Amino acid sequence: MHGDTTDTVMRRRIAFVVFVVIALLAIDPSLFRIALANRAAMHAAMTHYPDRGWDAYPAFLEQVRARTKPGESVALVIPAMRWDGGYSYAYYRASYFLAGREVLPLVDRDDVPQPGNFARAKYVAAWRRDVQPPMRVVWSGDGGTLLER
Repeated sequence: MHGDTTDTVMRRRIAFVVFVVIALLAIDPSLFRIALANRAAMHAAMTHYPDRGWDAYPAFLEQVRARTKPGESVALVIPAMRWDGGYSYAYYRASYFLAGREVLPLVDRDDVPQPGNFARAKYVAAWRRDVQPPMRVVWSGDGGTLLER
């Protein structure tokens, strides 16, 4: 330290320690909790988090997927038949689980019914709703029924 005095070296060390302390205090404590969290428990919680309140819905969609083929059309009937009242969530979640199938919404973003989608669907996936038209029951369980025209 070419010509640095002991006082200068001490000030640099103190400045470094202060810098480190300030940097550590600026870090959000939740980042430490995430880094030290049980990954398996966090994975389980995050897997089910999107479906809170709709607990059986993913299992229902998995069964619908198992009983339909790619390219087939599925109309979705749920209790909340308003787009912002839950239908949009159910529709997009179904589109994810039923990838490769054509998921047909029965209402649009403006809550306008889409009866044409119901008429052209090969299957009707009814979750927590009864569907009255005469159709063949393909499967029933997990809070819903898969019907075929």
